[in-house]
Amino acid sequence: MKPGTLYIIATPIGNIEDITLRALKTLKENVEYIYCEDTRYTKKLLTYYNITLPSQSLHAHSSDSKIDFAVRKLEEGNAIAYLTDSGTPGISDPGAKLVRAARLKGLPIVPIPGPSALTSLLSVAGYPSKNIMFLGFLSKNDNKKRKELTKYIDFKGIIVLFESPYRIKKLLSVVLEVFPDSHITIGREITKMYEEFISGDIKEICHTIENIKELGEFTLAIYTEKKLNAN
Repeated sequence: MKPGTLYIIATPIGNIEDITLRALKTLKENVEYIYCEDTRYTKKLLTYYNITLPSQSLHAHSSDSKIDFAVRKLEEGNAIAYLTDSGTPGISDPGAKLVRAARLKGLPIVPIPGPSALTSLLSVAGYPSKNIMFLGFLSKNDNKKRKELTKYIDFKGIIVLFESPYRIKKLLSVVLEVFPDSHITIGREITKMYEEFISGDIKEICHTIENIKELGEFTLAIYTEKKLNAN
């Protein structure tokens, strides 16, 4: 029996229309089962595009037995799509465990690329470096966060972080300590109604830190070169 394919499908990070034609076609024509991070979020997307397949949750804390069940479905010839709440699965999002289990079995895995907060922010930051370090979410503890960033104190290029609205100001204070000469670009609510971008030297940003709205999800790019040339 020919095994089914596991499709790793990127979904909108905010604007529901930011989904590829290929992703929609795959969901409508090629898939028997949908697994996702949270069925409530995925149901909104499926309903909007008139996709009637039921979805089942599978996230970072799902049991091994649930992963094994999904893999057996693939081995039986069923095609499965995996979606997270927003963006690309496996990029600071669940999905890696399922992909790893399927790969160990030699099952076909196909990426359906699309939205990503990482690439969206970099595309509007205007930083020329080819060196990109993606760290995702740092520790919630300030001291640990400081140590995690200090590991890259000699890195020259762009460091990209994710942060929640509850900790964004503390993160910026730590960035100021570790990279006092850096330039940063902050993206808040990227692709959503209240999308906002803030760009400037870290010292300037922290000087007006009270103006930052602690609402929505944040993506932060730190440019660690000594000087940002206009050219």
